[in-house]
Amino acid sequence: MSTTHKIFTADDINEFADILKDWPNTAYGNDEYEVSASPFVNFYFTYPPQNYLRTTLDMIEVHEAFEALFGCPYRIATHPISERPHKYGSARIRDLRVLARSSRIDKSFVFNFSDQDKHSHSPTTAGYFWRGSTWDGATNNSYSSIQLYYRWSWWKENRSAWRDLVTATIEKLQPQQVYSGLALANPLAFGSRYETATWERALTPRFYGLDIDYQFGMMGELMDGVRPPTWGFLLSDEWRSRLGIDRDAVCKALDHPRISITDLHGGQWIELGEQPDLYPIEFGVPELPMLLNKLIKPIRHKDLGLVGLGQWSGDPNERFSNVDAKRWLSRFDDDSDWPTKDVRFHNPSPPP
Repeated sequence: MSTTHKIFTADDINEFADILKDWPNTAYGNDEYEVSASPFVNFYFTYPPQNYLRTTLDMIEVHEAFEALFGCPYRIATHPISERPHKYGSARIRDLRVLARSSRIDKSFVFNFSDQDKHSHSPTTAGYFWRGSTWDGATNNSYSSIQLYYRWSWWKENRSAWRDLVTATIEKLQPQQVYSGLALANPLAFGSRYETATWERALTPRFYGLDIDYQFGMMGELMDGVRPPTWGFLLSDEWRSRLGIDRDAVCKALDHPRISITDLHGGQWIELGEQPDLYPIEFGVPELPMLLNKLIKPIRHKDLGLVGLGQWSGDPNERFSNVDAKRWLSRFDDDSDWPTKDVRFHNPSPPP
């Protein structure tokens, strides 16, 4: 990372944005780092502390099911205890179930897989698994999470298999929140959030549908509120109850020919249209996210952990300030000024 000069130019931003309009799963960067917009799905869940081992084993089963869809695509794996990266299949990482059975409830159990040898590059296929610790043995102070990235071309050809995996995972883990859409894929290396967050700040004013999916910074805060709408969105019974409405009321509020709602044990899985969309700003604020946003606004978090590696004095690379983070989070509100008031309803949204 660089703190002495800009990591990209205005021409770089324009070029990357133009490429993403043609194909929303494209990488941009250099040998030092590479970021890529990618489809994702992220599950946030708590677990009964007495069942922490069962939850960990369930997470391993989700990993195996996801991996099987792609035919073992990984090149790097991290050790659940040391969190050090090793070549995929390394003898240094024993069977995950053996490690899970020796894990402790007061220690996080983290295992990651990536198809990128360079830890500072966004993956094209990856699974990041984080079972949070429970210090008092009785409460969850933050969500645990599963974050999956996959190729856009694969998703378009395997939507049914993908949806089966998502719904099966929801039924297995009973998550409180699930999101799916398009975001910049986080590289394996935590330090690469510097570059990723800088690109997020540069690109999100160009696309209403480019999400920010930094689960490490959101796992605790999301317990106080949900995220803004993504293309795929689980409204769990727990969070719906805070709205004070039943499932029929959700269906009525989201009654639209392009919105699908699937009833599941523990919640309703909502899809806003046939597929994720970046929604370039020149077409105006998209209709379907605004409908869902109106429904969930009372339970929406006002100030998520978008800043991450925040900007400091003299840093030439802009990232989200607390003020702009709140503006971005409310971008689907009727009275929002993100990115500017004059572009929001300049043109109608394009036809599906």
